[in-house]
Amino acid sequence: MKILVGNLASETGETDLLEAFERFSRVDRVNIARTWSDGVSRGFAFVDIALDSEAKAAIANMNGATLHGRKLRVGKARRRTQ
Repeated sequence: MKILVGNLASETGETDLLEAFERFSRVDRVNIARTWSDGVSRGFAFVDIALDSEAKAAIANMNGATLHGRKLRVGKARRRTQ
C-alpha cells in the first residue's frame, strides 16, 4: 500500500521517515517529493508498505505523530485524477 505523509518539516529526510515507519512494518520504499529546480522538499512524501494490514497499523499510529516539530498527516495515497 502506498501511504501519503504530509506536513513534513523541511529538514525531514528519507532516513527519518524510514526509521519512524519501520517501528510498525517493513518499509519497501520512501520517496520525498522535491522541487525540480533545487531539490527542496515539497512537504510531503510517499511510503510504500507491502502488507495492507501493516500499512493500516502504520497509518493509525503515525497520523498525528510529531516529527521534527511538525504534526504529520498520514493516510492512504489515492491515484491522481485528471
